[in-house]
Amino acid sequence: MKSIAKTLLVPLLLGFAFSASAAISGSERQEVEKIVEEYLVSHPEVVIKAIHVWQQKQQAAEEALRKETMARLREDAAKGGSPVWGNPAGSVTVVEFSDYNCPYCKRSFPLLSKMVREDGDIRVVMKELPVLGPGSEYAARAALAAQRQGKYQAFHEAMMAHQGRVAQQQVDQVARQVGLDPDRMKKDMESDEVSLELQKNRIWAERLGITGTPAFVIGEELVPGAIDGRTMKKLVEAARAGGK
Repeated sequence: MKSIAKTLLVPLLLGFAFSASAAISGSERQEVEKIVEEYLVSHPEVVIKAIHVWQQKQQAAEEALRKETMARLREDAAKGGSPVWGNPAGSVTVVEFSDYNCPYCKRSFPLLSKMVREDGDIRVVMKELPVLGPGSEYAARAALAAQRQGKYQAFHEAMMAHQGRVAQQQVDQVARQVGLDPDRMKKDMESDEVSLELQKNRIWAERLGITGTPAFVIGEELVPGAIDGRTMKKLVEAARAGGK
């Protein structure tokens, strides 16, 4: 407790003590420092209370920043640019961060797809977030290239239906199945626009504290990890009620 007091609170209190007297001598400073330290060690409850208050302020600041970031993400999703499936004019937007090599993404997809189909008023905005190696990076770039050929949803559905890990061979095979122009796809995969989209997605993920996939932003809620159909519906209903 003594070390905590000295590390966290002594410098703070000394700052207040010395702010009114810049000309204080070194010996005087040491004397005041000793008095403050002895007081805090004798009254550890002061240290505990101060740490608790500091933690609450930190948590409040982090929560405010998270909410601001989510609001900016919703604005970004409304502008367009990222791939969209479901109802493009849907009143509720679901933002999903996803990786084609993520088994939990593939488990969540049928539930999300079923809800989107039955509801009819949901717009899904995809944030490709390849975090599971080179195969994921290749697949994400191919998906964004498919968007430029108007075939994102077909490509996405086929990739989510694929069992097992994917690399270039599997991605190219799916691209042929959904009718993508392979030459144009390869060119678009290396475009500045595709690279910028992936970079933006990584920044969004970092700011939101997303470290894995899937992750969903529905209304004002951030849900890291896979979620069941019932939870999805509740979040969509809450977002709809809140006008999100």
